[in-house]
Amino acid sequence: MTITSLDSVRSGNERLRGAMIAANVTIDALAERVGIDPKSVERWISKNRTPHARHAEAAAKLLGADAFHLWPAMGERRRSVPVPQDEVVAAYATRATVPMDVWRHVLAGATVSLDLVLANLVFVAHVVGDLPELIADKAAAGVRVRIVIPEQATGRAGQIADTLGALAELPGVEIATHAGLMSDVLRADDDLLVSTPVDGLIPSLAPVLHLRRLGPAPLTGGYLSSLDHLVMSAEPYGSAPVTRLRAVGA
Repeated sequence: MTITSLDSVRSGNERLRGAMIAANVTIDALAERVGIDPKSVERWISKNRTPHARHAEAAAKLLGADAFHLWPAMGERRRSVPVPQDEVVAAYATRATVPMDVWRHVLAGATVSLDLVLANLVFVAHVVGDLPELIADKAAAGVRVRIVIPEQATGRAGQIADTLGALAELPGVEIATHAGLMSDVLRADDDLLVSTPVDGLIPSLAPVLHLRRLGPAPLTGGYLSSLDHLVMSAEPYGSAPVTRLRAVGA
């Protein structure tokens, strides 16, 4: 039987228990967000178990805490540097296999930075649903937003481009166009959703990776460098002579 109340767990990790109480996060809610069984969270608390690095980082982010503060033993592990596999939250064979709510859920979690490199405007706008409103809300909350869209966009894609372009008037939002976009890279703080093209396959059949940056980021570092390269080489949206998007270090 799963114990869902923090008061029902005889705590061995008071730091974790206190952080969960302060954040008003239950055992079940934390388990669901991290993607594990609630019994694992119970063991983190009652038996002071140290979770896998990516689970610890995800839990700490939800609780607004530092993973190494919650689990000091993390710093004592023999392998202190994450390997690329640690950064893979999920891998999907095609875009169609990604749960619809994942796209918006990841973007909605941004508290510091939101970077969108969108080769497939219509698809991303569809799966997020309220993309312009979400971007405007994040900018109003102080999140830095950078958007790069295709240089040429017609039809429905053109309408979406115009809507996003209008957001450049908002403080904290920068938008530009690029002639060579092929991938979709959506970054919200340390979380990334990456869809890269495969020769011979249409974009909808390309695989999607959900990544979370850990430490020196051996896997996500490459995507973050590519994202900054696209931002630096993009042209300001529209004909007005505005400042080129600035690159921000990963």
